[in-house]
Amino acid sequence: MRKHNLLSKKIRKQILSINNLLESYFNTLRRFILDAKKLRFNKNNKVFIVVVSTIFLTLVYFLIPTAYNKEIIQNEIKNQVFQKYNITIKFDNEIQYNFLPKPHFSSKNLLILNKKKKIGVVKDFKIFINFKNFFKFNQIQTLGIILDKADFNIKKSDLSFFTTLLKTEPNRYKIKIKRSNLFFMNKDDEVLFINQINDSQIYYDLKNLKNIFVSKSKVFNVPYKLTIGNDKLNKILDFELVSKKLVFKIENKTDYKMKNDTGSLKISFKNKSNIFDYKITQNTLDIFLNDSNKTFKGLLEFKPFYLISNINYQTFRVTDLLNNPFFMEILKSQILNNKNLNALINFNVKNVYDFNRFSDLSLKLKIEEGNYNFSNSNVYWRENVKVLFLDVFLNFDQEKINLNGRTSFEVKNKDEFYKFLQIKKELRKNIEKIELDFNYDLNGEKITFDNLRIDNKSNKKIEEIVSNFNSSNKKFFNKIIFKNFVNDILTAYFG
Repeated sequence: MRKHNLLSKKIRKQILSINNLLESYFNTLRRFILDAKKLRFNKNNKVFIVVVSTIFLTLVYFLIPTAYNKEIIQNEIKNQVFQKYNITIKFDNEIQYNFLPKPHFSSKNLLILNKKKKIGVVKDFKIFINFKNFFKFNQIQTLGIILDKADFNIKKSDLSFFTTLLKTEPNRYKIKIKRSNLFFMNKDDEVLFINQINDSQIYYDLKNLKNIFVSKSKVFNVPYKLTIGNDKLNKILDFELVSKKLVFKIENKTDYKMKNDTGSLKISFKNKSNIFDYKITQNTLDIFLNDSNKTFKGLLEFKPFYLISNINYQTFRVTDLLNNPFFMEILKSQILNNKNLNALINFNVKNVYDFNRFSDLSLKLKIEEGNYNFSNSNVYWRENVKVLFLDVFLNFDQEKINLNGRTSFEVKNKDEFYKFLQIKKELRKNIEKIELDFNYDLNGEKITFDNLRIDNKSNKKIEEIVSNFNSSNKKFFNKIIFKNFVNDILTAYFG
């Protein structure tokens, strides 16, 4: 009985407390109304109240999405992203709503899928929404996407994900990709190269009626800008790649209306340009070039990958290739050191511009499972000496790239040969062949020699001269250094 009385007292006390609160609230409200009636509002007072009320109501309106069912909204966002952009996403964390700078939902560590396979993780995901229909809780309209600090792991089979983006239905709302990385992987999940994406956009160009992808990126520490456009109506694909650092530009236009795609490719480097025409069939790529100085004809088979190419130049500057930082970065990246890469390239030059005493260069490059073989190549020195490259290979050793092998100098006209080297007449004896092994470090631009033999003979003096040269920092391709080196060798041999 005592317990019952205590409970009754407690309940009465709570009821009394509530009554007191309600009474206090209504008394305060009554005083406010009475005071408001006594006030004489002027025009400024009214404007102020209207402005404050408008701001307050606007703020309340923009906060409505905070009350949405987040599970329903996530599903709606996933559906709209797939419908508008053909992108499959998966939320790893709950979405959050923010109304500044524009109304949007955000999420952390969003997953991007390609055929149910994870190909990307987005640390900061934002999707903007239309603020005109906030009262329609189940009918939000998405306006654009930002993928910030994303990491994409892409294999060859995943490239269709990006090509599909250029084939989506017209959509004026942009996809922006910022501060992200694209890791291009081989089939063994090894990183071949990393493409840093600084700022990219995918959108529909209403003026030119085509899907656009434009990206400011960096690869092999070389910044570049890539622009790709797809005109679905006329079935024309074009792209432009520009690198101001390398003074390099590629322009392409492909017509895919017919069964076999055709197009033209313009490559510009340091105010020089070449235009290649090509045709793509189901399994091959035919590419060709004809102008006054050079001809190019190549055949690329896709399955299995194999390239056969014949390149012919009247004149060619070797240093343009060796001093090209883009070419060197490609070699250093070892992207070409791929076991799936097979090719046979015949490179022929009538006159070597920067080594004007050399002519009739025949460079034969055979690529088998990532191994580069230059054997059986040759070049003539003033028609007096034939230089043969025997068992020459390009080797990748960690961060170093070495060209090494065995070479032979066949003397066709010894009198002209000696005259150029300024060999003393009493030492001008008959020789037929000079052979040696070499190793050229492409990174350090350093060349060393070994096993130098003249008509299959050598001596200690020759070995000493070669050893001294190897230990020095002299550049062999300097005209004076080359002449002095050969002169010392022949003097040591004949003397």
